[in-house]
Amino acid sequence: MSAYNLLDLSQVPVPDIIEALDFEHIYQQLKDQLLAINPDYQEVLALESEPMAVLLQSFAYRELLLRAQINDATRANMLASATGNDLENIGSRYNVARLVVQEADESTTPVTAQILEDDTSYRRRIQMAFNGLNTAGSENSYIFHALSADNRVADADVVSPQPSDIVLTILSKESTDGIASDDLLIKVRNYFGLSDDGSSLLVTADSENPVHGVRPLGDRLTIKSAGVQNYQIQAEISLLAGPGKENTLALVNEALAAYTRENQILGKKVTLLGIYTALNQVGVDSVNLLQPTQDIQVASDQIAYCSDIILTEASNG
Repeated sequence: MSAYNLLDLSQVPVPDIIEALDFEHIYQQLKDQLLAINPDYQEVLALESEPMAVLLQSFAYRELLLRAQINDATRANMLASATGNDLENIGSRYNVARLVVQEADESTTPVTAQILEDDTSYRRRIQMAFNGLNTAGSENSYIFHALSADNRVADADVVSPQPSDIVLTILSKESTDGIASDDLLIKVRNYFGLSDDGSSLLVTADSENPVHGVRPLGDRLTIKSAGVQNYQIQAEISLLAGPGKENTLALVNEALAAYTRENQILGKKVTLLGIYTALNQVGVDSVNLLQPTQDIQVASDQIAYCSDIILTEASNG
């Protein structure tokens, strides 16, 4: 199980109340309404420069702005589209606060600004809020609390190899390969009421490391970093004749980098089909994929990490 196995909010239909805005349609409605009251204005409204027509256009534009404001207000109240303070107000309904990545410090030169959790991570935690209403007994609740322990947690996986034994795997945002630092693991362990090395319970609570009541009493919890399966992509590509070859190579590199980044999730495999799809950009004639030679399979507590992308242009000779 991964924190990414949630309902894809981008696939949720847009509410019917959000309408497509069309100035000409609104303007025509106003003209039809006026003509229904007084047909004598037919000739006047036929000329766009007439004061009456200009006035109706002004009304239509103001109504367009009002409808746009209603659309924006609706989006601001939807988890899928709310951002900034609007998203924080949605989070407050579920008692989920935005995490602080970096505290402000006015004693430094220049002043250190406060950095807050980004909208994407915060939105995902709000989506899992109901899993945090109980202690970390269920799979989803363990993941929710792991994500809430520190903003550096990118993803989490939880398994129970034996009754009462829980293994919680942490994927980190700190490094490109997702390996969690000792500092992050200590922070998460303390959040779950464990000592720095995870071997014992925190006996006393203090302001820095409060003992949280999120771990069920009967659970023996182990918290560890994600495992990494390294691989590299190596391919020979033949490009179509003509200018712009450098741009084509850049597009292929960007597509491959995006694919590997999107699949750097716990338990998600990297497929040859996905790599070939990324390689298939405009301007590419053919591809000879040298590495990998098969799908990269990973366990639920591992990620597939692309350490290098090597592209060479095949010779035409």
